[in-house]
Amino acid sequence: MTATPAPVVAVVGPTATGKTALAVLLARAIGSAELVNADSRQVLRGLHVGTNRPGPEDLEGVPCHLLGITDPGAPFSVADWLAAARACLASLDLRGMRPIVVGGTGLYVRALLDGLELDGAPPDPARRATLNASAASPEGLVALAGELRRRDPEGAAGIDLRNPRRVVRATEIVEACGSLAGRGRTGATRPSVRIGLDAAPDLHRGWIAERARAMLAGGLLEETAAALARGVPPEALGASGIGYREALAVLDGRLSETAAAAEIVRRTARYAKAQRTWFRADRSVVWLHRERGDDLDELVTRAVALAEHA
Repeated sequence: MTATPAPVVAVVGPTATGKTALAVLLARAIGSAELVNADSRQVLRGLHVGTNRPGPEDLEGVPCHLLGITDPGAPFSVADWLAAARACLASLDLRGMRPIVVGGTGLYVRALLDGLELDGAPPDPARRATLNASAASPEGLVALAGELRRRDPEGAAGIDLRNPRRVVRATEIVEACGSLAGRGRTGATRPSVRIGLDAAPDLHRGWIAERARAMLAGGLLEETAAALARGVPPEALGASGIGYREALAVLDGRLSETAAAAEIVRRTARYAKAQRTWFRADRSVVWLHRERGDDLDELVTRAVALAEHA
């Protein structure tokens, strides 16, 4: 008889709070555990700096699956990620490994753990904020409409592509379901324990600013230029994570690096607020709060207790 798989542990919450670091510490403390990426930007190949994709030094030998599995600009829906995540969890279950899902894309986590009802594609507030910002300008709306036509020509034909609200909603559905016609239930729920990681506001804001500076100093401009050189369209690159749009503006001479850093901080703070709103609405999330930069070792003890009593 096959043993019942252990509940999935999910480490979620706003960006720049240290979720991956906590998940790595948790995996090492539990033993026989591996990470599953649930960040919609870190699935992109060739983009490390701007997506803050964890490297070997961050993972400390703990495997992390579903990193770099699709190309920037290629169609990749929530349903695509869900299929990959389910296959990954099945493999981990067979090997007796505890899955630790880590990331801030609420729609991914809900799809995997709650059996998301794709009919209607419930919006992710963070992603909607990004889409609304793009659709607010005429050129941004044209770009979104063009991408919608490329990804779902038949569905786009029935949409008023001059209406920002309808274009944004249609884009959400296509990203979740693959097409406007491809709606339906994803499947049964998966037992889980959900750990939310947040930080004191001033501390969090400081980490966001520190990250922005580190991105620009750590190769964001070079990574952006390299992506353009290998044929990634600027509009696809600009939609690949906060920082690439600003990097494009620096390369074009439209922004200074100082101004780009400030814009990255502003957009990241807004994005984190939307993520916080999403995860706070899930009453099953148990929150751990950081009050300083060296407290993860203390918090992991509580995280282990939550995982063991799931």
